[in-house]
Amino acid sequence: MEKYKLKYLIYIFLSLMAIQFVIGLLDILFSQTDNELTSITSILLSVCSIPLSLINSKLPFFVSENIVMILIYWAINLIIQSIFVYGVLLVIQKMKQSNKG
Repeated sequence: MEKYKLKYLIYIFLSLMAIQFVIGLLDILFSQTDNELTSITSILLSVCSIPLSLINSKLPFFVSENIVMILIYWAINLIIQSIFVYGVLLVIQKMKQSNKG
């Protein structure tokens, strides 16, 4: 059995962070220009905040608090998402290996 690789988890974490940062930035830019794409980016932000909103519906990662709390909530959210994606990828990998053998 292959050991779990921390570098893959970190890669997933950083990838999700970059994607969510871009979505948040686009949402801010679109809302300032009254663009219709704000509805799409707000839906994407809601999807990105699912792990924390399942714990408490009033707790998305983009809460209106100070910057430290926003970063803490965002990090917690990203950790939960990264572990979930990593677990799904491990299951897919194990299924592929069992089908070959």
